[in-house]
Amino acid sequence: MITIKPITVLDPEMPTCIALDRIPQKKDEGYVSSNAVSLALSYYDGQKYNPIVCRAIYENSEMVGLITFAYLKSDPVFNEACYRIRPIMVDKNHQNKGIELAALELTLKEIQTKPYGEAAAVFATYNPKEDDCAKLYAAAKFTATNLTWEAADPDCTDIIVKRGIA
Repeated sequence: MITIKPITVLDPEMPTCIALDRIPQKKDEGYVSSNAVSLALSYYDGQKYNPIVCRAIYENSEMVGLITFAYLKSDPVFNEACYRIRPIMVDKNHQNKGIELAALELTLKEIQTKPYGEAAAVFATYNPKEDDCAKLYAAAKFTATNLTWEAADPDCTDIIVKRGIA
């Protein structure tokens, strides 16, 4: 059974979350930030700007990954109040078991309650070299957009997908 639970940089389980390992060959290619970076950004940026929420992903009682999302009241890229799911990290020993989709669906269920503010859409982004991410977001009923990162980061080529919030 897949579950998600809140986790912060101050959580006693934070070292376990940081120790999870991504796919080794993709660590330095800009695919997914380390969990340490994700937790730190959620703490720092979440205090100063928009809420950034981290959820540890569990398979039964074992922590196997991390998913984060943010509420953006206004953003130069998305052009509307929205939620944004950051890249999903699942430990290399637990990938290809459907955990990513299950965690994404649980996160979307939480976002549907609009816990941080009103929004009509949720966005996600992924590296264009990640075919698995394209399939994951398609399975979760996200559709491609024509949005780009030009306004925020002209060098970023990540694909931006969107799904309405029911």
